[in-house]
Amino acid sequence: MEQAATAYIEGLTAATDGPMWVFAIGVLAIFAVVLIKAFPMYREFKTRQLDIEAEREKRKAEEARMRDERERENAAIAARQVEAQERSTAAMNAMTAQMAVMESRIELSQQGSATMQNKVDGIAVEVHDIHTAIVHG
Repeated sequence: MEQAATAYIEGLTAATDGPMWVFAIGVLAIFAVVLIKAFPMYREFKTRQLDIEAEREKRKAEEARMRDERERENAAIAARQVEAQERSTAAMNAMTAQMAVMESRIELSQQGSATMQNKVDGIAVEVHDIHTAIVHG
């Protein structure tokens, strides 16, 4: 284990000498610049995603509100249609009852007219008999 640690330390010491050390610092510097430039873009990207998601949720809520409003309007229209149908049915029932009353009155009138016709016919026969007896008498 000591030999591995010694070899590692010697390797680091050898790596810090010369161009390898400069190359490592250069890579770290490039990585730092890229990170500094990329982080604001990443943050802006995430902010835009959150804004889009918030807008989507807002739009969904608005659509749900409009759908609920349409359903309430449709229910109100259906209720008015039912009320109109009930009024129409009540009017038809009243008209049917009125027609039945009128029909019974017409029947009574027809019966009265038939009775009157029989009386008039009887009087006409008597008048004719009287006329015949007086004139031909």
